[in-house]
Amino acid sequence: MRFWFDSEHAQRWGLPAAAVFAHIQYWVERNGHETGRPCVTQPVWQMQSYLPFLSEKQIRAALKKLVEAEALTRERNGFDAVYTYCLKGANGVPKRETPIVQKGHQEMDKRDICTYRNNKTEEKTNAREWERPNEEEVIEYLQEIGGSDLAHTLGPAFFNYYEANGWMVNGTPIAKWRPKARQWLTTERNRQSNERQKGFNPKGFTPEGLRDFIDNG
Repeated sequence: MRFWFDSEHAQRWGLPAAAVFAHIQYWVERNGHETGRPCVTQPVWQMQSYLPFLSEKQIRAALKKLVEAEALTRERNGFDAVYTYCLKGANGVPKRETPIVQKGHQEMDKRDICTYRNNKTEEKTNAREWERPNEEEVIEYLQEIGGSDLAHTLGPAFFNYYEANGWMVNGTPIAKWRPKARQWLTTERNRQSNERQKGFNPKGFTPEGLRDFIDNG
C-alpha cells in the first residue's frame, strides 16, 4: 500500500497534518463535491483506518493544527460527535480531471512508514528522558501526594538541587523526577518523625518548645 501527500504541506504543517489534509482532499474529490461544498464528514477512527501509520491521537492533533492554520474549517453536525471538515480559502477544491496522486507529491511505502513511526517513538522516549519540571510543577505534585504542609519549602529545595546538577545523577539524565520527589517527601517525613521520637528533654525546652512538643508529640 502506498500513501501520498504534498511535500510543501509536509514542510509547512508536518507529515501527519500533510497526510490528513491529502486524505480529506481525496475524499472531497471522490465525493465529487456532491453537497456544493468541499467538505467531508468522517469520524477520526475511520480516518485512522485509511491512515494506519497514524494513531487517532495524531490525527486529532493534525486536524486541530490544520484548523488553526486555516487550511480547514470544522463544523458540528447538531448533537452528532462527528465533525465536518471543509477545505478553506486558497486550498480550493481539486479539479475532477486532476487526480489527487500527481507528480510532485511524495510517496511513502510500508518500510518508510515503519521508519517514521520508529523515529517518532524514539523522539518521544528521548523527550520523556529529558523531561524537566519547573518549580511550580514540583510544588503542585508534592501537594497532590499529600505534602501540602511541606510543598512550599521542599519543592523549591528539590528543584534547585537538581537544577544545579543539570537533572543528572551520576552522569545519567533523570528519566522520571516524580519518584525522586516522592522519595524526598518520604525522607523529610521520616526525619521529622525521628526528631519527635527523641523524647522530651526539659533542659532543652523553652515554654514555646514545650507547647509545641505537647501539641505535636
